[in-house]
Amino acid sequence: MNNVQDPLTGLLARQSFMVVASDWLRSQRGPRQRLVIIEVFGLSIINETQGLASGDQILRDVAFWLGSRFDPTQSVLGRWDGNKFVVLYEACDTECFLASVHRASLGSIGLATDLGRQAEMIRLHVGLCDCRSLDLDDLLTFANEALHESGRSATAPAYRFDEAMHRRLLRRQDVEKDLACAIESGAIGLWYQPIFSGDGRRIQSLEALLRWHHPRQGWTSPEEVVHAATLMGMGETLLQHILQEVCHGLHSLSQADAGFDSVPVAMNVSPREIGSLALRDVLLPTLRREGIAPERLRVEITEESALDSPSTSVQLEALSDDGIGIAVDDFGTGYSSLAMLDAKYVRQVKIDRLLIADLHKSDRRRLLVGSIINLGQALGLEVVGEGVETVEEYEHLRSLGCPLVQGYYLARPSPLESLIAQVRRTGAGLG
Repeated sequence: MNNVQDPLTGLLARQSFMVVASDWLRSQRGPRQRLVIIEVFGLSIINETQGLASGDQILRDVAFWLGSRFDPTQSVLGRWDGNKFVVLYEACDTECFLASVHRASLGSIGLATDLGRQAEMIRLHVGLCDCRSLDLDDLLTFANEALHESGRSATAPAYRFDEAMHRRLLRRQDVEKDLACAIESGAIGLWYQPIFSGDGRRIQSLEALLRWHHPRQGWTSPEEVVHAATLMGMGETLLQHILQEVCHGLHSLSQADAGFDSVPVAMNVSPREIGSLALRDVLLPTLRREGIAPERLRVEITEESALDSPSTSVQLEALSDDGIGIAVDDFGTGYSSLAMLDAKYVRQVKIDRLLIADLHKSDRRRLLVGSIINLGQALGLEVVGEGVETVEEYEHLRSLGCPLVQGYYLARPSPLESLIAQVRRTGAGLG
């Protein structure tokens, strides 16, 4: 079989890399091989703002740069997929080099300088695995897991595959194995947590939170479930299931108390779903079929996904025009909070728990949170203090004039039946 080169970068194409790398591994005798996957993170921004030709040039530049860093007699380089490169090499000082470039911007390593400040937005994420066996498939799986961890960590360079990652990988594989059955059987359900008025007496809205008690792994976080669904190509299936559960919940709430008709329910949508799905085509037909007004649904997103790309903004703006409210979670800890406030589709911002925690102990934090509250209200936005866990945090938010609050101090997430029973027992206002 002749080796096939990637036409864009000149590196080995994926299948040829698998063949050459497998042969190279079999020819090695020592235990000092490494496999690394390098992702060009943020390339979609360049593709959408500068055009595909600029994005292609970045990939060519990165491929040339990698080729200059690795000895071709002691390594195999390939382009893995759209924005990822893979290298199998003999361990040497290169390992220190890889650690140093993890999360480095293209500008800081002398690439894409013609992009100016935008070059600082494009970063390299690195996933590394030691060669403990001659199974190339395992090495690729493990390095990809390390790459995934590096993308999740905002500070630590979690680029090396280790035993802790191995345990998480085995857990995720178990989750993946049972995911389809769990969706079909309804084992993946929703719990609801209220957002209260500032005085804590009235429920203004609800947040629907994914819950799944895996038969072997126990409670499985929403992030784990969404990630597994994405890897298995089931992202839209999971989103449809969650939306259907929300619709059933809205009907049940209306039947329990007509006051719930004025209480919207928010469902979380991950950055992966926003980037890969046509949300409007998923949400609106289901709402029409269920006879539910768009105004009764809210979509909660993270701050980063709100600013991810122009196409994301177009999607969110269209949903807002249809009547679906957009809420931005984790506000105040991302890199472009003030820019996000200018987006006309945003209806609600939720101040991140990191800013709420120990609010009563920090004058600077109180000043910062108070400024966010005042700015949000001046722009006509709903402002929520989320993650309120103590009476001190709650009282200080009240003193700052925070109009809406959410957290364990007021109410924990609970199944729908428990929520309805709690409202009846406490006589909480609705809407």
